[in-house]
Amino acid sequence: MRILHTSDWHLGRSFGPVSLHADQQAFLDWLVELVVAERVDLVVVAGDLYDRAIPPTESVALLRDTLERLVAHRVRVVAIAGNHDGPDRLAAYDGLTDLAGVVVRGGFGRAGALTTLELDDGPLDVVAVPYLDPVLVPPAWAEQAAEAASAEVAAPPVAPSPVEPADDREPTNLFDFLEASTAPEPEAANLPAAGAAPLRTHHAVLAEALRRTAAEQRSPRRLAVAHAFVSGALPSDSERLLTVGGTAEVGVELFDGFHYVALGHLHRPQRVTAGVDHVRYSGTPLPYSFSETHPKQVVLVDMAPDGATEVRTVEVPVGRGVATVTGTLAELLDDPTHHEATDRFVRAVLTDPGYVVDAKSRLQARFPHVVEVVLAPVRPDTVAPQGAAAGAVRRMAPLEAAVGFWLDVTGDEPTEVERSLLESALAHVASAEARA
Repeated sequence: MRILHTSDWHLGRSFGPVSLHADQQAFLDWLVELVVAERVDLVVVAGDLYDRAIPPTESVALLRDTLERLVAHRVRVVAIAGNHDGPDRLAAYDGLTDLAGVVVRGGFGRAGALTTLELDDGPLDVVAVPYLDPVLVPPAWAEQAAEAASAEVAAPPVAPSPVEPADDREPTNLFDFLEASTAPEPEAANLPAAGAAPLRTHHAVLAEALRRTAAEQRSPRRLAVAHAFVSGALPSDSERLLTVGGTAEVGVELFDGFHYVALGHLHRPQRVTAGVDHVRYSGTPLPYSFSETHPKQVVLVDMAPDGATEVRTVEVPVGRGVATVTGTLAELLDDPTHHEATDRFVRAVLTDPGYVVDAKSRLQARFPHVVEVVLAPVRPDTVAPQGAAAGAVRRMAPLEAAVGFWLDVTGDEPTEVERSLLESALAHVASAEARA
């Protein structure tokens, strides 16, 4: 069986003022071609299919068209809602789409439910956990978790399951809602501290979703799909924070027992643990911030009937790259070393000492896709006044203070014309104050 792992499409997103719809369509066209060429059996999309809860109509149509093409090629799909998606909208036909081979999960309703896919080389157990906001835990869901936690505390110790080994050092259920964030002893991790305030964390909610089917096993191989910030991974500048009370991260140990873990949320493709291939982020298919200068990719996973996996990545060849160029306006317009940036989304950091008129329009003559201009003038170092001189600053004459400020901002003394304008403006202010 061959799995293609992708995530964080963010359909409907723009880069600055520029719509990315055409680039996203090009990516999905390429994706379908790759799926067919590589004889992929299952496509996994680990959350954030859309960029916002109510996506543009053209993005909804693009997703539908892509799914239809995959189904037409007899490819199965598992997709989950991320923190950008509207979970109820994305999974509105949850259950019905299963019949077409498209498993879509969003919200708490079937989070973590075990789905067994019958594939040509045998069955595959899939546990799909969409992004679950700890603040929105349904009362009935929390009650079931509390009952399970009570039973776990009362029950005698049992041997670890071969599917999901026990780990005494980390909490593994929603009972964490009642524990303090920093338990003094690892052995007390599953017990609430006396008088502790309720704590709701993404780790606790995800652990509870995974616990619900941890003992179920219908297939020798097991796949997890989740949208989360797993400890040890590196973020980019374009993710929306998952922080709830400062507890956004989840422990990688929650995924013990799975043969492959397809993660979404972080935009940088990466393995969570060095040397461990089977727990990883595919990253976004396109750059969504200027920090994403790394190549974009999808992940191909060959999984044997017993769960043994081989992983390889395929670089995405479509979409516009990003570049940050720094220098004075004249340098950016003339320096040949910036030639590679002409076809990319560009952030220009201007170091001119003064204000640059029409900077963006002038830069667009060389960089047609410049979307951001940052003014960062290089100024000469100044020595801060010390001792008696520091107090003297407060007794400066208005014109002297204004000239000093002008020098600090522009790096140059004002010209005679500029000095005259400063004197006129200060005289006008002084006259207005005298009349008040």
